[in-house]
Amino acid sequence: MTSSASCSPLSYLADLLTRRQVPSWSERKFSSILIIKQKSKNIYYQLKQVKRKFMNKLYQTPNDWYRENRQQLKLYRGEWIAFTKEGIIAHHRNFNTMMSYLDPNSSDYVVERIFENEFIEPLKFRPVRFRTVKQHEWQPKYEVQLKFQRAIKLKMLVDSGADFSLITNQLGSQLGYVKSPGETINQANGVGGSVGYLLRDVEMEIDSHVVIAPVAWLQTEECEEVLLGREVVFDCFDIEFKQAEETIVFKFRATVAVD
Repeated sequence: MTSSASCSPLSYLADLLTRRQVPSWSERKFSSILIIKQKSKNIYYQLKQVKRKFMNKLYQTPNDWYRENRQQLKLYRGEWIAFTKEGIIAHHRNFNTMMSYLDPNSSDYVVERIFENEFIEPLKFRPVRFRTVKQHEWQPKYEVQLKFQRAIKLKMLVDSGADFSLITNQLGSQLGYVKSPGETINQANGVGGSVGYLLRDVEMEIDSHVVIAPVAWLQTEECEEVLLGREVVFDCFDIEFKQAEETIVFKFRATVAVD
């Protein structure tokens, strides 16, 4: 039996046929093992190349990563996340806890809350299959940088039904807002009831355009909504919703001077 240490399975069989020998059972078994090992080795290297290609894929901005990997976010429903162009770097249900995981000297990330009702699977009733009323998993969110004593980039839900923009209690504290002693808490009515808030001015940067807009800083931990409302923002921008393309277009019209 010819040594196969330096020959491939196919060349080994070819050598047997060239010598007009009928391969024995042990030779056929040995050749089959060699072929299986060779195929496994080829598959291993193919998977390795695919993995290397995926891992080495570079994105220019955090939004580039977000657009291409948005389906991954279903794993974080009900949580706050922070992501860069390289992917998610922190996540937690509590905003302050999530922020504590981040480098305080870095601002090259975007913050977003993934709502519990995002990425909901269609309802199933056998033998009939119904889809939920919502036909798009897309939520009309847009990247905004909010700045007071500190700047934070986050995705806000663009809500034409909201009079003012809305931020959570913990987000406002992270920006540097403080409740003054004896300051009266305002009440706002919503679908889920009334919530207390304090009105503050915030510097908003949208697509490199800076405006000063009022924001309702919630005074309860129970509400986790982050909304981009009409006041000032809708005066300074023409906003076009393109649901079929799952995108929003902000066209700058005017500016509000920054003090």
